[in-house]
Amino acid sequence: MDKIKDKKPSLLLHVCCGPCSSNVIKELREYFQLTIYYSNSNIYPDTEYQRRYQELLRFIEEFDSSINVIEQSYRPIEYLHNLSVYANEPEGGKRCFLCYKLRMNDAYRYACHHHFDYWTTVLSVSPHKNSQWINEIGLSMPQSETHFLCSDFKKDSGYLKSTKMSNDFHMYRQTYCGCIYSYQDMLKRVEKQ
Repeated sequence: MDKIKDKKPSLLLHVCCGPCSSNVIKELREYFQLTIYYSNSNIYPDTEYQRRYQELLRFIEEFDSSINVIEQSYRPIEYLHNLSVYANEPEGGKRCFLCYKLRMNDAYRYACHHHFDYWTTVLSVSPHKNSQWINEIGLSMPQSETHFLCSDFKKDSGYLKSTKMSNDFHMYRQTYCGCIYSYQDMLKRVEKQ
């Protein structure tokens, strides 16, 4: 009876990279049986996608190797086709909303199919991400098969804790969000410096 009482609910955690997810994983694993879900076909180019994924795997191996990591197949052409409708949108606009929604929808479907009690995303840890949009997207999906865990992981110094933790684990920290448009913006910033 005690084992049933003490069992943690399962949670599928969509992550974008190791640095952003580090402190979120640390905090959530106290309350949930975590599975990491890496669904990031938005990331350009493929070498950057692999670098972020491998860094996440290295972090999990060093931090808590009992946590399972699931990688969604990388479909950058399909993703770019979807995002290209908003190619001229500024960072933080409609293109970003769509990007959140596409990745979160992948996580939601996986959580439903594999019977997770809860699901959420680490995206809200970034000061550049709109937590209100993220929570609206999550709550807009049916809650009958799995429940969305609302969050704003940047609160209570969450972003700073993630930054410190990523430094402690000597993690690679990217200089742009991920998509080809944010990559191009980063190149323009570097050129101006």
